[in-house]
Amino acid sequence: MEDAMKNLTRYLTGAALCAVCASAPAPAPAFAQASPAGAEAAEEDEARGDIARATQLYREGNEAFKQKRWSDAELKYLKAWGLVRSFDIAANLGEVQLQLNKPRSAATFLSFALRTAPPSTKPEQLARIRHFLGEAKAQVGTLRVRAMNVAEVEVYLDGERVPEEAARHELYLEPGEHVLLMRHAGYEDAVLRVITGPGLTETIAHRLKPKAEKAPGAAGAAGAEAAGAPAAAGPRAGNDAPPAKLPETTAAPREARSWVPVIALGAASAVGLGLGVGFTVASNGASADAHAQREAILRDGPGCLNASGAVAERCAQFSRTMARSDRFRDMAGVTFIASGTVALAALAVALWPQSGRTQVSAVRVIPELRGDSTGLSLFGAWQ
Repeated sequence: MEDAMKNLTRYLTGAALCAVCASAPAPAPAFAQASPAGAEAAEEDEARGDIARATQLYREGNEAFKQKRWSDAELKYLKAWGLVRSFDIAANLGEVQLQLNKPRSAATFLSFALRTAPPSTKPEQLARIRHFLGEAKAQVGTLRVRAMNVAEVEVYLDGERVPEEAARHELYLEPGEHVLLMRHAGYEDAVLRVITGPGLTETIAHRLKPKAEKAPGAAGAAGAEAAGAPAAAGPRAGNDAPPAKLPETTAAPREARSWVPVIALGAASAVGLGLGVGFTVASNGASADAHAQREAILRDGPGCLNASGAVAERCAQFSRTMARSDRFRDMAGVTFIASGTVALAALAVALWPQSGRTQVSAVRVIPELRGDSTGLSLFGAWQ
């Protein structure tokens, strides 16, 4: 803080002396020198008074800073900034506002401090400013605005004019949607909508459209106005005032597609596929059991034809095992077909032109097992 205080004092004193030197009038006759000399002395006294008040406020802000009274420190620094714009004040003010959760304003002051720091600034002080500027920019959006066909433009952000010095560098925006207006004499206003997020940096390079030439009747109206006649009501020709109301965009933002039905149908397809695989495994297992039973029957006798006693019971068991294998195989085929159908439905919903919002509340796949048939039921509710 002491180094910053010394830098501030040297900076303010030098700035005041340069201002006085720059405003020194050219040699004038003796009788005409009294008034300019008095004005020069008054300006010098006023500048010294501002420097003294800014220095005192800066010291008070530093005391509040040391005690972590962030709101008091911010108030003192803002008052000092209103008197003299110094990189020392901007650096401390930005750091305090970062503590007060004001990253957009903090980034503005910290970037000013970094741009205007004198060559005598210590490297560790510059590193501190860069560190806190990085923290602030991570919480806001950064925007660079350039006109492709004119040197400089007036920039309005959400209806408020951006200072020229800031417009030439980076603008910092709260995350969300903003309205940007670019204006230059002789060109139509360009109104753009910008959506930004934390830590995002975007450069807008826009080509302004020249205004159309005035119609022949406009010249007569201009002549009548010059002669004193009242002009017809209409928009102001000058570009020195912000628009009364920013134009509305004609196209509403398109509502994002709901992917809930696609996800639900995809999940149902996956369930059907899993059931099909399970039924296939069960069918193969039952078929293997039936094959083993058949081999055992053939080893012990001529087979199941006209069999009696224990062999007849084993033949009946073999028949039941084969029937179970066939049923599982049929169920696997049904579920595979259903799974493919649901997958095609999901693809159709994903590619279908969006005409409204569709939501799914439930999708269930239920296998149906009957004595003589098998099936798969798909239940879903959309709205």
